[in-house]
Amino acid sequence: MTTLSTDHAAVAYDATAPFYDALTQQDDYTVFGDLLEQLIKQARPPGDRLLDAGCGTGRSTIAFAKRGFHPTGTDISPAMIEIARSTHADSGIDFHVHDIRLPFPHGGPYDVVLCMSDIANYLADPEHLAEALASLGSVMNPGGVLVFDANTRRGYRLMHEPHVFESEGLYVTLQGRFLPEEGDPERFKLVMNAFRQSPEDPESWTRESIDHLQRHHSVEEFTAFLDAAGLDLVAAHGLERNGSLADSVDEDVHTKGLYVAVRRSDS
Repeated sequence: MTTLSTDHAAVAYDATAPFYDALTQQDDYTVFGDLLEQLIKQARPPGDRLLDAGCGTGRSTIAFAKRGFHPTGTDISPAMIEIARSTHADSGIDFHVHDIRLPFPHGGPYDVVLCMSDIANYLADPEHLAEALASLGSVMNPGGVLVFDANTRRGYRLMHEPHVFESEGLYVTLQGRFLPEEGDPERFKLVMNAFRQSPEDPESWTRESIDHLQRHHSVEEFTAFLDAAGLDLVAAHGLERNGSLADSVDEDVHTKGLYVAVRRSDS
């Protein structure tokens, strides 16, 4: 199996950063934030210090600051962090460039860790996932709560068909496939073609092709790697089409799984 550096995620998101907020403008941080906050509170974290690991341009970080948490944001993409810092310069929130596989030099320990928007899937080798969960666990207080999401097999199968996003001055296509020829049948490549209109010349458009490399991880893998990191998986929910959560993850029904883990007090 070909081993990947996690730098592939930084390359992909540095290229995506200039239009990321436009691409995700329909994401409802209020509704999904309510859902995440409910899961966090059900797990009873010991405090309100929050790490937004994979914060992107900082929209989710700001959303949880407004909910009373005291967040820090990190992302592997320097371009995304630059936008977060400039957009939210008056927030008082610290944003740092960081690879979550590595030890955290920025603050901590944390009572809550969010790792959303497919971050787990961008850890495209199992050993990278294990390293990241160990690193996140090490920066959490005993009883601290980790919430993360991951794509299911159904979610990836749906991406075999092209998806199209359009907004003013932006046209994006997304389509992917599994990569069994690389020796790991769970690895997936999502190709993003972005067409952007020049602000200086409306008749001029540029095209950029960006590869997003991911891997499907099973509930069994998550459970084992969390346990090794001193974390107990306490909930695994499937995301329903209406935005509600099922009590378990069905790989053939749900497009995403939403996972909650708690740091053991003896770890």
